[in-house]
Amino acid sequence: MTASIPRWQTASTVVILVLSVVSALLGLFRPGQYPAELLPGFYLQDALILLVGVPALGIGLWYASRDSLAGRFVWLGALTYMTYMWATIALQVTFNQFFLGYVVLFGLSVFTLIGGVTATDPAEIQQSLELRISERVYGVFLWLIAASLAFLWLSELVPATVSGTPPLLVDEVGPQALASHFIDLSVVVPALAIAGYWLLRRHPWGYVFAGVGLVFGALLAPTLTGMTTVILLAGDITVPLVAVVFTAIPALIAAALAVTYLLSLSRNITTGTPAGDRRPM
Repeated sequence: MTASIPRWQTASTVVILVLSVVSALLGLFRPGQYPAELLPGFYLQDALILLVGVPALGIGLWYASRDSLAGRFVWLGALTYMTYMWATIALQVTFNQFFLGYVVLFGLSVFTLIGGVTATDPAEIQQSLELRISERVYGVFLWLIAASLAFLWLSELVPATVSGTPPLLVDEVGPQALASHFIDLSVVVPALAIAGYWLLRRHPWGYVFAGVGLVFGALLAPTLTGMTTVILLAGDITVPLVAVVFTAIPALIAAALAVTYLLSLSRNITTGTPAGDRRPM
């Protein structure tokens, strides 16, 4: 049975919430927080962290602490979002006075996420979702999302590798522009592919990782769409049509599937044991 959220994970989530708000406000209102060439995109990222990431993490924590399975996956998906965002920001931003804040945010996000996932009972999630979702549809679409992301970044990196010249994006923005390429290809794409495979095989952990990945994708969708729009409007960076298509489509698919996934889980919102009787330290 899925355990209630331990006190340390509740505390770490609250710290993430507070520091995320502080970081976003510093980015929006403190001059010199970000490199000048990254300002429009980073302003949008900070605004969406405040408007999407922080509320989702807070709401997820609230319901997860009351043993809602749907709330638990909102919480885990939001932690994945925070892990991704703070890793990306820390890799892209040159040293500033909040650098150690990024370190704390990333560290707390990743370890709280690991703790939350490992405390989730995959058999319980499988039982809650079997006959309510199509494993084939979800698994194939997870593969489609992974393939789209891989094609998006490899379409830039492979030709550059073969020619021995940096990608156009590096020439226009700098080497920090490849942070998303690195994280997506090394972590996100394999994770989505494995989740899809496990789900197709009806492996219990496939239901868990699919839910976390889909909620993460749904939360990331506004950031990806917004960033692409800002870049297109600014006109300073070349954005191929393939990048627009393969950025928007996976995010929209993930958002739609996340909603149906959570609605399926919400029919079985509690684990049946009072939270106060099984809250570990």
